Amino acid sequence: MEILNDFSTSVRKALEEIDPQYEKYDGLVICGTHAPHDTEMMIGKIKEARETKRPALLICFGHQLCAIEFARNILGIKDATSEEFGQGTFVVKQRPVMKIGLHEGESWWSNYEVAIEFTTPPHFIAVPFHPEYGSSLLKSHPLLVSFIKLCKKI
Repeated sequence: MEILNDFSTSVRKALEEIDPQYEKYDGLVICGTHAPHDTEMMIGKIKEARETKRPALLICFGHQLCAIEFARNILGIKDATSEEFGQGTFVVKQRPVMKIGLHEGESWWSNYEVAIEFTTPPHFIAVPFHPEYGSSLLKSHPLLVSFIKLCKKI
């Protein structure tokens, strides 16, 4: 399992509670951050996972990078980027008001949002919220359970 970005502690804890063997599986997880870094490397990892059918869990910032990868490589918007860290065509834009807390039953901490419609392949789970914060030992978040199942299939 390859887990990238700053907010990985809660993701690791949630995945371990679902399956203590999770680190042995082949999957890509890109977590959230408040200080974007290595963005082009992570976009490249998302592209590679899409092309090789490697399961990917893309949370918050990972979801935004997934939209950028889709815009660049599927829609052909070569300069697709985010207002947060780039110059070009902004497919991720700053929210007028930061979205924090529980919204529709999910935990959010987001200052940016995807501004285009995009789809993900069946081996991707990409979400703008934090499913790991709504997961516990007694009640695992269904998206995290689904991700582990995807990883076990390969």
